[in-house]
Amino acid sequence: MVRLNKNGGPRNPEKIDRMCALFTDLSSKDMKRDLYIVAHVIRIGRMLLNDSKKGPPHLHYRRPYGCAVLSIMDVLQSITEIKEEKDFVLKVYT
Repeated sequence: MVRLNKNGGPRNPEKIDRMCALFTDLSSKDMKRDLYIVAHVIRIGRMLLNDSKKGPPHLHYRRPYGCAVLSIMDVLQSITEIKEEKDFVLKVYT
């Protein structure tokens, strides 16, 4: 889980090195399947999108904001082709 601030940056910049994942239990059989990285984006705050000051300030709601998907096969193919580190962008659909 990664927490972001209202500008989309890391909430704790000193912990940016922890914003990663390592999957060690995928077998070769798993790698031949259609695998995807799925990101669920949850908004925590007031119910209004503009966060106006109306209503009780202590109530924060957790609700779905969007979803993003990335195919693992696309990642593996591009890594084997260029043999170097690459960034991947996931488009968040709201």
